[in-house]
Amino acid sequence: MKNTILIAAFSILFLSCDSEKKSTETSVSFQNKYIITDVGLYPEGIDYDSKNERFLFSSLQKGAVYAMNTKGQLSVFATSSKLVLPTGVYTDEARNRLIVANADLGISQKSTATSAGSIATVSVFNLTSGELIKEIDLKNFTPNAGSCPNDIAVDLQGNIYITDSFSPVIYKLDSNYAASIFATNTLFQPKPNEFGLNGIVFHPDGYLLVAKTDTSKLLKISLSNPASITEVEGTTFSAPDGIEFDKNNNLVVVENGLALGKTYTLSGKNNWTSAVKISETTIGKEDFPTTAALASDGNVYVISSKLGKLLSGDKSQSAYAIQRIK
Repeated sequence: MKNTILIAAFSILFLSCDSEKKSTETSVSFQNKYIITDVGLYPEGIDYDSKNERFLFSSLQKGAVYAMNTKGQLSVFATSSKLVLPTGVYTDEARNRLIVANADLGISQKSTATSAGSIATVSVFNLTSGELIKEIDLKNFTPNAGSCPNDIAVDLQGNIYITDSFSPVIYKLDSNYAASIFATNTLFQPKPNEFGLNGIVFHPDGYLLVAKTDTSKLLKISLSNPASITEVEGTTFSAPDGIEFDKNNNLVVVENGLALGKTYTLSGKNNWTSAVKISETTIGKEDFPTTAALASDGNVYVISSKLGKLLSGDKSQSAYAIQRIK
């Protein structure tokens, strides 16, 4: 990884998690707001496991995926020796798997003095047990460039798509976990020392929507023709991070702490050639919201990471929120 990009990793943050999954409303009781109490956790990506009725989220500093049930009980769910800085998480209930993107920015407890930039992998775990199924190395696709696998989407056939925030690529893993570059384009190139591609979701009409943090853009990419990339018009937000469809097929965009720390709910027009804002919720710049998850009660919940604190060297934060947005 280029030194300039590594330096940038300590001055800005990013990231995301995504999902096109729909809720099947449940009788499980949810709280409006959960407080995660764990010193040095710094969560990032979140998704909701509707099969087992729990939130699953990654810890950037502890190199593990945690579970919190709807009663607020916390436990470590999955980890491995290669899981250093997990970013995006995706609960694929249809295939009983948890998919986790993984990098190394030198800020994890598992990082070493020279490991930053050396890891770009995807880990797949059993969604029920947390047992490791497979780990796929992506670093060979960017051997001489920065890499930070970030967020994840899955199509109807089970193909996996992963954004990279440091290189202008979207990776693809097929149903057998064979890896390739699905798309690369100059539109994906991050500005110097900034984060590029971030949150990603799959739309069943045959395309991906992808947030780009540095330019505050929302891009639409055809699955059948990855060279067909258009900008979704009419969006107004800064530093977009995770994106998530709600139960009405509106898109929730999480604006992280590089900007004001809000969420924006957008309604797509003309097959997502454009969008209009229908609501917004203030989370808080210092809370540094990153990603969102559609839960089985039909509501979207946003996780706050306090990543600004971590990147400034403060590893003592002990309270993080998962809260319902309006």
